[in-house]
Amino acid sequence: MKNYHIYLFTQEACPPCVRLKDHLSSLPKEQQLELDIVPMKVASGQRTALAEELFIERTPTLVVCHEDLLCEQETDGDEFCTQLERPVWRVEGAQRIIDSLQTTLAAYTYALDPD
Repeated sequence: MKNYHIYLFTQEACPPCVRLKDHLSSLPKEQQLELDIVPMKVASGQRTALAEELFIERTPTLVVCHEDLLCEQETDGDEFCTQLERPVWRVEGAQRIIDSLQTTLAAYTYALDPD
């Protein structure tokens, strides 16, 4: 089981972001669904909490995070679980993302696996 989440940080009025989004629209739906396109900044111009957490400074930036659960047993017998995401791969720049996208999808998703 592959437990990864692929984030693609973009901004409005960012020519490389527009170019990358145009490329993404040409991908098969299964591949598009593996990418979570998220804004780097909120309307006020500050970075989003996720962009802060993942240290995103430029757009477009692709970040692959490994997803895991950290579970602890409480003294009363209840189990408390927290979902953790740890960055494992980062690519910046539209052309670099385009060039590495198929390899990234193959490595971290089932979107390219034969049925």
